[in-house]
Amino acid sequence: MGYFQSAFLAQRRSDWLRWLHSVEVLVGSSWYKGTINQKKVDGENIIVIATFPQLDGVSATITASRIIALDGNVAAYQSRAVAKAAGQGTLVKIKIPLREV
Repeated sequence: MGYFQSAFLAQRRSDWLRWLHSVEVLVGSSWYKGTINQKKVDGENIIVIATFPQLDGVSATITASRIIALDGNVAAYQSRAVAKAAGQGTLVKIKIPLREV
């Protein structure tokens, strides 16, 4: 049994969700801001889905992604190389588990 109450943790997840402002991906030396299509709390997880239509017409390798908070600070960052072909859409799904351990 954890120290925090379930209702309290659920409210904190909702608070975090409101603070997540944008999602960006790194291609070469440029960061591209995506369109957030969905933000939700799903159980103990925060789910963010973003698309990047400006990258649809080009072949590229995405080398990192990050979430920007309302105050402009980087809230989360992950380095990961993903290659995409020209004409292929770009969708990023981020799942952030927030639970007491």
